[in-house]
Amino acid sequence: MNTRLSEPGTAQKIGLAAFWLGAIYMFCASWLAMWWIAPIWRNTPAEQFEGTIFAFGGLVFSIIALSVPVGIVLTALGMALYSKLGKADTGSIVLLVAGLVAVATSLLFPPTLAYYPTIFGIIGGLILMLFFITLWYWARIRLEFGGENKAADIFQLFSYIFFFLTASTLCALLGNPFSGLYFPEKVLQDAALPYHYSMGMKIAAYLVLGWLFTFLAQYARYRIRITRGFNPSQSAPDRSGAGIAAQPTQSR
Repeated sequence: MNTRLSEPGTAQKIGLAAFWLGAIYMFCASWLAMWWIAPIWRNTPAEQFEGTIFAFGGLVFSIIALSVPVGIVLTALGMALYSKLGKADTGSIVLLVAGLVAVATSLLFPPTLAYYPTIFGIIGGLILMLFFITLWYWARIRLEFGGENKAADIFQLFSYIFFFLTASTLCALLGNPFSGLYFPEKVLQDAALPYHYSMGMKIAAYLVLGWLFTFLAQYARYRIRITRGFNPSQSAPDRSGAGIAAQPTQSR
């Protein structure tokens, strides 16, 4: 049975419009504009920009700097509305809005100019423990409820792996006590700058792969629901994992 999306309501249309507005803003300001603006900033002394729209804190800088926090709020909240998160989900909406505002606001705070090894160590330990716990519950869900889509589960597992590799490489790049960006004199002394450049490329590659596998997991789950004619009343398999297999075949 093929499932078709119903005609979107007013809230869904507003959500879709907010998503596209945020997506276009982020794409144009934080990506396309940097191909044009970054070379200008990189190759021109900062004092030449004083009093112009290109000055630090000026119009162009502000548009680019705000694109990520504003874009995150618009795209995430827009997709939440599009997915029919409505009046019945007031608590979820409040939690979502509060979280998005907190995340967006954090991006506007100036970075700390100090280096705190203890905080780095605590954060690294938390990331490691959260990685282990996530893998544990990933396995428990598959054992107790069965795998609705084995490909989606594997894709999701790889996304966890690549995001953890990103965190690990960032730790080596920033918090390495023998080198790292917090000790630039050691980097220059050991002629290790090319090595740190390569780590930056690794981080970019891991992030791309992490998001790619996240997308593949979501797409695989979407496709299997469309193919099987998803019915919410039949979406909870029994604890033996045979719930989906036991569902009656639906006629097309």
